[in-house]
Amino acid sequence: MDGVPDDAFRPDSLPLRLSRRRDRSLSSPIDMRRHRMSNPPLPSARFGRTAFGCRSPSPDDYTDHAETHGRNSTSSVLADPSGRCCLRWSGAPTNVLVVKKFHDKQITRCFKELVAYLDQKHLKVVVEEHVLNDQVIASDKDFAALFKKLVGWRPDGPDAEDILASVDLVICLGGDGTLLHVSSLFQESVPPVLAFHLGSLGFMTPLRFSSYQETIDRVLQADDDLDITLRSRLVCTINRSKKSKTPPPPPPAPVSPVPALAATTATKTAKGITTLAEKRACMKRRQSYITKGMKTERMLVLNEVVIDRGSSPYLSSLEMYCNDLLVTDVQGDGLIIATPTGSTAYAAAAGASMVHPSVQTMVVTPICPHSLSFRPIMVPGGVNMRVAIPRSSRGQGAVSCDGKNRQDLGRGDSVSITMCVWPLPCVNSMDHLADWFHSLSRCLSWNVRQKQKSFDSSDEGDATADDEDT
Repeated sequence: MDGVPDDAFRPDSLPLRLSRRRDRSLSSPIDMRRHRMSNPPLPSARFGRTAFGCRSPSPDDYTDHAETHGRNSTSSVLADPSGRCCLRWSGAPTNVLVVKKFHDKQITRCFKELVAYLDQKHLKVVVEEHVLNDQVIASDKDFAALFKKLVGWRPDGPDAEDILASVDLVICLGGDGTLLHVSSLFQESVPPVLAFHLGSLGFMTPLRFSSYQETIDRVLQADDDLDITLRSRLVCTINRSKKSKTPPPPPPAPVSPVPALAATTATKTAKGITTLAEKRACMKRRQSYITKGMKTERMLVLNEVVIDRGSSPYLSSLEMYCNDLLVTDVQGDGLIIATPTGSTAYAAAAGASMVHPSVQTMVVTPICPHSLSFRPIMVPGGVNMRVAIPRSSRGQGAVSCDGKNRQDLGRGDSVSITMCVWPLPCVNSMDHLADWFHSLSRCLSWNVRQKQKSFDSSDEGDATADDEDT
């Protein structure tokens, strides 16, 4: 991301630089991994241009910080991201971005009604360019006056960054996929998001459009009972090796009539490494493997990062590192590294535990592992996860972020995942706990079962008599 310092994604960068200057006993970056922080980076308390979060209904706790650093400072953070977070405004919101689902007549009607109400509130409405090109909206004569007031936005426009920077509030009309799209639009700070349930599943969209006027009024007035959920996001960095330019996969090996060797025979790689301990020793000797000769690409992720075998017919062979420590070799169809928000999506289907979005962690889940003991795990939110395709791998791989931006990976390429300081602030219908448990029951039918009948007084007496006869 242009204009974003690398230190914004690395909460441990400052301690590392200090330790390198003061502690001469640390001879290599491999030894420094023990000094890295496991705590996740504190999320920014600034949401867009004018919104911020605080832990109490009164904004006095933020006023002291604003007097010290200034109200427009991005250095303000939330000390406890797992607790309650209230929404406050440092200035009156004026610009609202409305993101709607494609090709849905019901949502188009709701969109027109919403724009009319926002115009009554003297709010400027920003929409994506495809909305202005929608003939159903553009040809409506009753909507013509409001249509002329809409501000169009496209990602490759000359003033695209300036328009997004001026947005104070985001209103999402759709389902979970529309909310994922909203997250992809903002690669830095995200304004508060009102997600109305007008899609299919709607796990992350708790608000009902039937009461949209009341909800918008509460948000604009920053009601004391209105809290938000900070959905953490991941920073996915794709490291391209200069030596490997993702060549086409090799042809399949011919079938040999000679039977294979016994399973107990150790199969060595091209460099003669057979065990995990030997690989760790090899990594210590090669201290320049981390970033040397790499080209990087970076993006923010709300749900999950998936590294799989792509179009290769071979078993996926991956190396998983945690803070530069080789943890294990992944042999299977791939690996999922998800946020707590993504733990109820692809990761849940692969067998992971469902995690509340306020928990600062990353969920690591294998996809069809060729091992009965490879179970999903959760790692601290402050660690740096890295998944690499070894040069000895038979096949290659692919990586996708939130089900999009799928890219091929060659031998020697790697993907680094860390937690981001810019969460996605979503306005709750009730509170962050009630909304999540309600979505588990409504969308996923979590623990839905017919309740066991109780004993009647007569039945209980008969049962006691039967026990005495026995």
